[in-house]
Amino acid sequence: MARHKRSIGFLGLAAAAVLGLAGGGSARAELLVDNILSEQFNNEKDPNYKKIVFFVDAFDAQGKFVADLDKAEDVVKVTIDGKEVEGTFTIETVKDANQPMAVGILIAAHESYSQYDPESGMPNILELEKNGFDAFLRNLSNQNYAAVWYYNEDGLHKVYSWSNKPEDAANTLQSLVKPAQKQPGKAPALYANIQKVMETVQEFDSTLPRRRIILVMSDGKDGIQNNQAQVKKRVDAIADLAATYKTKVYAIGFTIDLEEPLVNLNEIATRTFGVYRRLPAEKAENISSELESLSKELQNQYVVTFTPKEWRGAEQPVTIVLEVTPPGLTPMQKIISDVKVPALGTDIMAILIPVLIGIGSLLGLFLIWKLIKAIIRARKNRPVAGAVEEEEFVGPYKGKLTCTMGAYAGKEFFLTEDLTTIGSIAGNTIVLQEAGVSKRHAGIKIEEMRFELADFGSTNGTFVNGAKITKQFLRDGDEVRIGEARMKFTLK
Repeated sequence: MARHKRSIGFLGLAAAAVLGLAGGGSARAELLVDNILSEQFNNEKDPNYKKIVFFVDAFDAQGKFVADLDKAEDVVKVTIDGKEVEGTFTIETVKDANQPMAVGILIAAHESYSQYDPESGMPNILELEKNGFDAFLRNLSNQNYAAVWYYNEDGLHKVYSWSNKPEDAANTLQSLVKPAQKQPGKAPALYANIQKVMETVQEFDSTLPRRRIILVMSDGKDGIQNNQAQVKKRVDAIADLAATYKTKVYAIGFTIDLEEPLVNLNEIATRTFGVYRRLPAEKAENISSELESLSKELQNQYVVTFTPKEWRGAEQPVTIVLEVTPPGLTPMQKIISDVKVPALGTDIMAILIPVLIGIGSLLGLFLIWKLIKAIIRARKNRPVAGAVEEEEFVGPYKGKLTCTMGAYAGKEFFLTEDLTTIGSIAGNTIVLQEAGVSKRHAGIKIEEMRFELADFGSTNGTFVNGAKITKQFLRDGDEVRIGEARMKFTLK
């Protein structure tokens, strides 16, 4: 199994297309996208982006399934609303991608299929059906779910309920599927029976895989086929259920007489985004092999998983173009309109990361500024190298200021003059080279042993016992704060 990963223009989701292979007509190469999943990633590396999963089939001009799509180069191209969105993709089979499916089989066992006349040369249609569906089920792995019903003029009959043991379903099929016993000749209720089978998906909705198919082979005959109002009502009901439970109808049309009823069978497949195939009566002997090959096709369907680089969905439906180029074939393109890919919420991290970076930068600048300020303060308060240490004062004084905090903690300044000035520059009586001290900060005037402290209009103010002052007489024990320096005033 080859897995491709490369950067491409994104072609996002698609709604299913219907492939009709009409007997006797000319087939053409077509691309089928029968299911799309859109999911938000659930991992730490890509928590905010979607992955888009396409289930893809490619058929050549003869209607044959294209193999080895996952081994080709440059096989996918994608656009959304005409614009390319970069991303990466992988291509693998559903089996390798671990994408199981659920197939509900509805077998026609009514009179038209169960009558057998060897002289006409027509083989036994019911037996060919049973053999084909038997082989279909045995080809399924146990990762797939299966259920089997048959219908005839007596009504709908359950053969095997939904289970991930398709081989067990095959073992019961041959013996239990039987023609009508009570009401031969009465037209069966085909559309109602398809609806009933579809309704069982609701009961097992939480158990079944996301890929769900109702497979029916029929001639399209129904007792209400001549009442178009009733037919439309029944088809609408089937289509509504199919949309609700993401289930498609794959229909094999085969009749030995009337062609008209096949139109309604085709419409059911089309409305449920499934597949319709017409087998001509002259190829009746191929019924078993066609059913068996269908199981192989379904399991070899391709899964294209796309991871967009930046595209996060849209508020409004978009138009998506899927182009696939199988090996040796020309590109196949499918245009899908009104595709809903809900937009993801705001990428919080995309907003948060720049904000956090900005806050971090501001915080870093603030810390740098504080560091520079501390360095300047330390240098300013650092004693001048080579300065002569002052001798202890021994003369008469009237009062003194003792530094209790700051760069001069423990130093005593004796008040000996009638006017003592305090500031950060030489020429003052007391020089304090502390942060917050103005050049000429304050002064103390002494008259008759009264000590008046006055602020000289300093930048940061002068404080006594914590209160800012302009002028104030000092008392023994007062605390004076000038800048970062704190001093205790005491009398002689």
